[in-house]
Amino acid sequence: MPDLRQQRLGLYVPPSYDYGRWQRHAGVEEACNRVALWQVHGGRIWLTSDMPAGKTHLLHALQQEHPQTGLVCISAQERGHAFGQVQRWLAMLEPMAFWAMDIAAGPLPQATGLALFHLFERARDIQRPLLIAWRCRQQDMAPSELASRLKSMERIEMAPPRSDEGLRRILRSVASSLQWEVNEAILDVLLSHLPRQLDVQIEALKRLEVISMERGRRRISQAWTRQQIEQLLQEGCRHAAA
Repeated sequence: MPDLRQQRLGLYVPPSYDYGRWQRHAGVEEACNRVALWQVHGGRIWLTSDMPAGKTHLLHALQQEHPQTGLVCISAQERGHAFGQVQRWLAMLEPMAFWAMDIAAGPLPQATGLALFHLFERARDIQRPLLIAWRCRQQDMAPSELASRLKSMERIEMAPPRSDEGLRRILRSVASSLQWEVNEAILDVLLSHLPRQLDVQIEALKRLEVISMERGRRRISQAWTRQQIEQLLQEGCRHAAA
């Protein structure tokens, strides 16, 4: 009987972030414990990290498990005046008892940064617990009003797993969210040919998904995966040399 674990659906399915796929490990233990207390006692918490560490998944899972939590996702492509942005966010958040914000990594447009400042002020005025997830550098925290509010929040650093088994669990979870029950041999290729870094591994896994969709390939073999990884590495070298 053929191994069906390498089969994947031939259609696009948006990733899901249910709580059952959230992987708890040493790098996120403090954040998980603190968020649990936040749901009871409130507060103002800023989850951050040096690299992808599952913050988005955690916030989405939190909202699904606790419907009284409002979640706003902010991208780096937000458009419009600060007043319009904050009013749009408040329309979603104000009916909720707890506020959470998943902010795209890196710098934001100036108007969006100012809108965030006003949102933080509104949360304080009406005493709403506030939880944000944002991976950013010091220079990304603009304008200065926003930077001052961020520095007053309780900051918790998250980190990806350090062990191969921890990476495997998260890669399986990501593949599962894409309706792909990935074969362990595929993960062997990723871990042996690419840096053992969560962001690199997840990006490669998603690229394999995109390439297989584009080429109509439902069965993904170890040899095919190795070939695609080698091509991706060559492309990366060419881009770095350009």
